[in-house]
Amino acid sequence: MGSSSFLIDSRNQIIYYIYTGKIDMKKIITIIFSLILFSNLLFSQSLLELAEKEKARRAKLKGKKAVVVTNADLKNLKRRPALTVIKAPLIEERLPVYPIEKIKREDLEDQKRLEGQWKMANESTDLLTLRMNELQQRFFSFENLYDRAEMQREIAETYQKLQQAQQEAKIAKRELDRRRTKKRR
Repeated sequence: MGSSSFLIDSRNQIIYYIYTGKIDMKKIITIIFSLILFSNLLFSQSLLELAEKEKARRAKLKGKKAVVVTNADLKNLKRRPALTVIKAPLIEERLPVYPIEKIKREDLEDQKRLEGQWKMANESTDLLTLRMNELQQRFFSFENLYDRAEMQREIAETYQKLQQAQQEAKIAKRELDRRRTKKRR
């Protein structure tokens, strides 16, 4: 509290000195300019140091191949979905079981299957949400109207996929919850 009041008092004193004419604006500007210049001289690098760093950087990159992508390369690029979801098959173990154990095992397998579907639907929703955000960001960065129209089409397609994935996640969650409450009874 004491230091902030000191800063306010100091600022008020400076303003008072400026308005009363005890300190000229020229002096204040000269002092500020000299402080900035002095700090730049203090923290600046010499041209020799910069040249040495650049030489070391180039020597480190020597022998590495670089790929140059031009606008023509980007125009010829085929647009594909940036996101593909592959559903992994469930591995089932086949063991001889008794009828009661078989029913319990089927219930457990069914619950695991439902949990897997729910998790997959949530992952798909998360990935599509990220894709939507990325597409919107790219849309607002384009200045070319053709590119914007193409991005708008992609955004619409992704939004439909996102809504479908959200619906699937909701259905899977509802089915899983229903199965859990049925199991508790």
